[in-house]
This record gives sequence, C-alpha cells and structure tokens, in this order.
Amino acid sequence: MIPGISEDLQNNKADNMRKIIVLLLIIIIATPYGFAQEKEKAKKQKKILPSPIIEVWGGMGVSSVAGSLAIAEKRLAGLFGAGFTMPISHQNNIHFEAAYTFQGFKYKPQTYKLNDTTEINLEKAEQRFNYFKLTVMDKYFLDKKRTYYVNGGFYLAYLSQSRFQANGQLYADTEEEEHFEIDDGNKDVFKPFDFGLTAGIGLRLGNKEVSCFTIEIRAAYGLINVAKPDGDQKFNDKNFYGVLKLGIDIPVKN
Repeated sequence: MIPGISEDLQNNKADNMRKIIVLLLIIIIATPYGFAQEKEKAKKQKKILPSPIIEVWGGMGVSSVAGSLAIAEKRLAGLFGAGFTMPISHQNNIHFEAAYTFQGFKYKPQTYKLNDTTEINLEKAEQRFNYFKLTVMDKYFLDKKRTYYVNGGFYLAYLSQSRFQANGQLYADTEEEEHFEIDDGNKDVFKPFDFGLTAGIGLRLGNKEVSCFTIEIRAAYGLINVAKPDGDQKFNDKNFYGVLKLGIDIPVKN
C-alpha cells in the first residue's frame, strides 16, 4: 500500500463514523420533540372546536298526508324531544334528535252513500298518529358566532298509536236521523314505520358559552307510503308537517 494513503483513509473513515453518530444523536433527540410538537398542535386544534351542545325543545304546527287521500286536510301537530350537536368544524356539525310527535290529518266534511237506502253525513273526522322519531341531520352555522343555522337530514319513526275519531248523522229511507260517534284505534290499518326527509332554519339567542334560547322552523316529508292496502283498494299517502320549535341548548364543556 502507498505510504500516507492508508492513514488518510483511516482518518476519513473516522470522520464519517463521527458524522453518522452525530446524525443519529440528532434524530434520537429530535424525534420525541417532533412528536411532542404534533401532540401539542393536535391539542390546540381540538381546543379550537366549539363545545358539543345538548338541547331540549318542543314545538307546534300543522300536519297532513299527501297522496291518494284527496279529502285530507291539515290538523294541529305537536312534538317534543331532545337533541345533541357534535361539532366537526367551527361551523359544521352532526346533529342527533329523539322526539315524540303528535300528527295526522282531518277529513273534509262529506256525505257518504253506504247503499241505496243509507247515507252518512260526516260532520267531523280526523286521523291521529303518535310517533317515536329518531333524526340525524347536518347542522351548519351561517356565521362565526354560531347564531344562525340551517339543517337537513333524515328521520326514522315508529308508530306508537293510531286513532280514528269522527261524528255525524246517519240517514235512511225512513228519514229517521241517528247521531253517531266513533273513537277507535286503527293501528293495524297503517304501516309501523315511517322514513323521510327533514330540514329547518333557526337561530340561537343568548350567551353561547352558557346557554341559548333556540327558535327553529322545521319541515318534514315522508318517503314511505304509510297506508296499508284495503283489499283490492290501494292507497299512497305520505306524512308531512311543518312546525315552529322552541328550545334551550346548553354547551357541554370539553
């Protein structure tokens, strides 16, 4: 081997080893620091999100059915329930609700001919529905202060009670008049579940950090025919309603 070159090679090798050791030490020291920074950054991002919200509310409005039942009219509707809003960004949220609703429809006053000799004059009649309802919606605040919002999503409802109530006069050829009243459960005439779309627009008034008074206009429209066939006669009736909701929401501190 050429004199002097061997010594230079050994020196270069030693220098390279020192560089590698220094680089490894830097990586070992910097890696935990990098993880700590990422963890701190994640904490800061989490803190930026608003607090989840719990809400209790009640509302009133009108309801009816759309479809083949042309003689259906609107009747008073009511509902009450509770909701939970989970933020996924400062303005966008996933909203869950559980509610109990009072809805249905009225029949127009009308005379029905049972046969050639008998007629019924229906003076007042209405169909009542009570539903347990679960709703999942996207709730989007239109401003940074989270005051005004719009929402929209789906609902699934279970028919807990169904009643038909009516009164009127019965006429026969003898011209004798007989008054009648009906108040019967008819849950077997309708399907047990309803599914549909719902949407609303609302606002929150108050201290956003403590609690707010909420006002919302909500509408819902069923996608399922809720009426069962009656022999050869088939119906196609879908629930709908519009209500004014009033409530109180309370932020849940993170």
